Formats: sequence, structure tokens, C-alpha cells
Amino acid sequence: CHEFERFSTYLPDVKVAVFYGGVNIKIHKDLLKNECPHIAVGTPGRILPLARDKDLSLKNVRHFILDECDKMLESLDMRRDVQEIFKMTPHDKQVMMFSATLSKAIRPVCKKFMQDPMEIYVDDEAKLTLHGLVQ
Repeated sequence: CHEFERFSTYLPDVKVAVFYGGVNIKIHKDLLKNECPHIAVGTPGRILPLARDKDLSLKNVRHFILDECDKMLESLDMRRDVQEIFKMTPHDKQVMMFSATLSKAIRPVCKKFMQDPMEIYVDDEAKLTLHGLVQ
């Protein structure tokens, strides 16, 4: 989310919101009602109840992005949440998954979310990083 906020300085009309556990869900519901963000970044465990309760509409999703997809899809509980969220989004969307440690075992699981997937590998010498990225 920090990266979206950093890039949003160049896109002042784009609103980004972050949703994760440990924060009272009412705060997130109020944020969605009052701010109507264009980009929602969040954990599956928080996005799912917001979508189920119809506070977060997923009908206009054009890009479905999973960062650290290996971690999200290896955990069966999180995978179930991701699958349910995925099914609530339009069929016609771009799906992107990112991981620095994608195992051969989890690749077929990732591909189930995509049509005609393209894999891009970045070797260690040419590490792909954002300048100034803080993790």
C-alpha cells in the first residue's frame, strides 16, 4: 500500500484504501461508505467480510493482484478466502500474482486463477526492485 500511496502523488484523483485485521471493521465500512476508494489493498481475511456484507463492491474489479501469492495460496484457509473473493469479481479481469519464492508445487494452484498465464522470471543479478522501496 505504501507504494500505491507513493505513486498516487502523480495521480491525485486516485483514492487508495488499506484493509486488514486488527482494526475495527466499522472503521473500514465507514471509510468505504464515505471515501469510495478506486484501489483497495488488503488481506483476504478483511476483504472477504467487507465484500460479503456488501460494503465493498467487487463488481467493477479490473485488476486482481496477489502479492506473495505463494504464502496466500499455500495456507488452505487463506486460499479459500482468496477463491471466494475471486469468484465475486467479474470474469473479465486481469490477474497478476507476484512472489519471490514460488515453488513448483504451488504454480498449478496459481494458474487455476488465470487464463493464458504468462510467467516472468527475474534472475538474481537483475533483481527487480522499486527505488526507495521500504519493506
